[in-house]
Amino acid sequence: MNPLTLAFAGAGLTGFALGAFFTATGKGEMGVILMGMGLVFQVISLVRLKRAKNQGKL
Repeated sequence: MNPLTLAFAGAGLTGFALGAFFTATGKGEMGVILMGMGLVFQVISLVRLKRAKNQGKL
């Protein structure tokens, strides 16, 4: 698997977790932004995985 895909997945999980933490501690706007960015990174990593699977590289 491509290391960049793993980096996107890790960034997505970390961003979402930090967003949930900030939302729970009262910084709602920052939390929502981080959660959204985390979801974007997760979508990017899933698209990269799907392309790799379709090309037979996975």
